[in-house]
Amino acid sequence: MTKNTWRCVPYTSACVVLVIILTACTKKSIEQAPFHGQIVFPYQSEHVHGSTIVELPNGDILTAWFQGSGERWADDVRIMGSRLIKGDTTWSAPFVMADVDGFPDINPILFMDHSKRLWMMWYPVLANQWETSIPMYRLSEDYNSPGAPKWNWQDVLFVKVGDKTERGIQPNDKFVKQVDEQLRDYEAYLNSTLKQSMGDSAWKALLPEWNRYKVKMDSLSRGQNMVRGGKLKTNTGWDESSGLGYPLTRRIGWQTKNKAVFSGERMIVPLYSDGFDCTLFALTDDGGKTWTYSNPVLGGAGIQATIVRAADGTLSAYLRDNGPPPSRMQRTDSHDNGVTWSIPKDDLLPNPGAGFDAVTLPNGEWLMVFNDTEYERFNLSVAISDDAGKTWKWKKAIENDTRNEKQTSSHYPSVVVGADGRIHVSYSYHRDDVTPGKTVKYVTFTTDWVKNQ
Repeated sequence: MTKNTWRCVPYTSACVVLVIILTACTKKSIEQAPFHGQIVFPYQSEHVHGSTIVELPNGDILTAWFQGSGERWADDVRIMGSRLIKGDTTWSAPFVMADVDGFPDINPILFMDHSKRLWMMWYPVLANQWETSIPMYRLSEDYNSPGAPKWNWQDVLFVKVGDKTERGIQPNDKFVKQVDEQLRDYEAYLNSTLKQSMGDSAWKALLPEWNRYKVKMDSLSRGQNMVRGGKLKTNTGWDESSGLGYPLTRRIGWQTKNKAVFSGERMIVPLYSDGFDCTLFALTDDGGKTWTYSNPVLGGAGIQATIVRAADGTLSAYLRDNGPPPSRMQRTDSHDNGVTWSIPKDDLLPNPGAGFDAVTLPNGEWLMVFNDTEYERFNLSVAISDDAGKTWKWKKAIENDTRNEKQTSSHYPSVVVGADGRIHVSYSYHRDDVTPGKTVKYVTFTTDWVKNQ
């Protein structure tokens, strides 16, 4: 027994050394490989979707997603998370990040602020319809330990746009004027640009839809879906009115999809509404103590904005295309640090009505992760522009399942650039050829991998 035991010692030691060497090599290969990909957790039968990703100051990568029986209709949906410790090769077992009991919790976003606080924003759906969503956020300053961050603050983001409505929405309300201006300018864009690119039949089919859309947007901005007794403000005081609208749809229904960006000390959070079919930007200059809001961006039903920044300070946001053809990302620009935005116009990159995400690289280039197709979600690609989106010189597929049946859907990406310049992406990875077949996938790569064709 003693002899055999001693014989095993060198062998065991060698095995330990070999494991350490192989593990170190694997870690090194992941950190230095041009491209690396892996699923975050085993395939699930539950619905998993809407991931977000962030690099923590200590180098850990944290991701979160929503998971449950479905989406807005399923009250068991919660926000889950997982951590990839810096230098490690496998993601941790999933853990709960947020769960408002009895309500669906949807579309988390993670990001760090200038004070090294970790933010997570998401929205519970109050009445199982998107139009009843209400955004919430949590803050953490203790996020380096394994498992979920320790949250030290939680609040609701109460969105309040336009002027005061204590006695009802007034005829000269700021938000009503902003909606009217966007609709007027977008209609001019329709007539001058899109009409020329459509055939007569497509144009004639679009006009009734556009007219219905205009009436709906104007009506909701005026609160016509909640008319109550109110008072009209006059030069001499208040006059009784038999009915004025109240701003319910202006204050609930706001949703998150992509991370906040910073412009100086200003934090800009993209929001969108399926009720208003529009995009809105929440602005805070004091770390979330107070909030203001941009004008609504509407006309093309563009939602789920992602923001990039040009060298001259212009902010550009790309929007998911839920509007008229062609199936392209829409773009809106701001020249005043996010306060006002132009109408959304169709841009260069295709969009099949699916979410995407972008990031401004340290050298000023823009990097976009998106479904490079006008239909379905089988192709997930990355593109880089070095001229503020005028062209996208470099493009490469991350996933491309071209099977005619049981295609894998790779979609709804979230992207960040790490401190070392590496790109980190998480996305929904839904396979129809296996059961169960839903997970979140993680890839990391260098910009050279994209540019070296």
